[in-house]
Amino acid sequence: MRAAVLHGFGKLTVDEVPDPVPGPDEVVVDVTCVQPSVTECGLILGEPIALHGHLARSLRAGPVRFGGHEFCGVVSHGAAGVPVGATVTAVETIHCGRCAACRRSRPDACARPDFIGFTRPGAFAERVAVPAASVVPVPAGVSASAAAAIQPLAGAVHAHAEADVRPGESVLVIGAGVMGLLAVQVARHGNAGAVIVAGRSPAKLDLARRFGADLVLGADDDVRRAVREATDGIGADVVVETAGGPPEAGLAGSATLDLAARCVRRGGRIVMVSVLPQRFEAPVGLLREKSVALLHPRSGAGGYSPGATVFEYALRLVARGDVDVESLVTHRLQGIDALPTAVEMTANKAAHGAINPVQVSL
Repeated sequence: MRAAVLHGFGKLTVDEVPDPVPGPDEVVVDVTCVQPSVTECGLILGEPIALHGHLARSLRAGPVRFGGHEFCGVVSHGAAGVPVGATVTAVETIHCGRCAACRRSRPDACARPDFIGFTRPGAFAERVAVPAASVVPVPAGVSASAAAAIQPLAGAVHAHAEADVRPGESVLVIGAGVMGLLAVQVARHGNAGAVIVAGRSPAKLDLARRFGADLVLGADDDVRRAVREATDGIGADVVVETAGGPPEAGLAGSATLDLAARCVRRGGRIVMVSVLPQRFEAPVGLLREKSVALLHPRSGAGGYSPGATVFEYALRLVARGDVDVESLVTHRLQGIDALPTAVEMTANKAAHGAINPVQVSL
């Protein structure tokens, strides 16, 4: 089969590789749609973000199959109750099941997790093998494009849950990219009261209005003053920060965390969704003076209810029409050979006018 192979930072090609050989509790999925995440793009380009050290060590040993944890496909080799022909996606975080945390039913604290596309081959390929336990069925009415984009929505749900948004609390979303627009929709259908969005793109801010934002602030607005006026001088109860990251990729550096610290109320919460470098400047003194909680959403499916994982819940939001994912997919490419182009475009979304990562249909 053909798959993306990383030969060094910034050197991604599509090559012939062996077909995946599934283990006894694994399924093989024929990939129909995949999108590179912003994190994957940063790692491919050598940015010093999470898992950079792992990837650097792997590349020293030779080329690496890398990328592809946001995808949809059809099962061609089933196992453990996952039938052939089922349309599925999969949770990227694979818990080891053997460490002390897993044995104590705390897989969120797993000491040795695997990650599809990061520490094992992912869906930047025609076929991918994944644990049957990681598979999530795609409900009727949800397209392959929407299913491939479900992981960021699950991340937005995790962020909302981490912030513990209580009925009527004000939520400020900094950034109107894909994570910001998903955060707006989740907040609007959650417990939030006033939902405020600060961004730069007029087109994306129009989407924020359509998705239910009460107040939309653009590049020329004084965000801090507007938030204070909208909250009777208190500040936002919760700030969801989604715009930070490398300026060369069109992101805001660490300035958005400083803005979040100035806009949040005393005793409020800031949820960091953006992927920042391992070291960056932070307004620690201001956060301490205001007793602000700085939070980070979990990864993977997680669970807040015995009746559904976060991925299942996110897919239901899309199936019911509560969250619009497909409007955020602005760029689609065809064929596996387009993967390096999709990575380049996703790494420079602002230059290409993209909102969601660029999708590739196989």
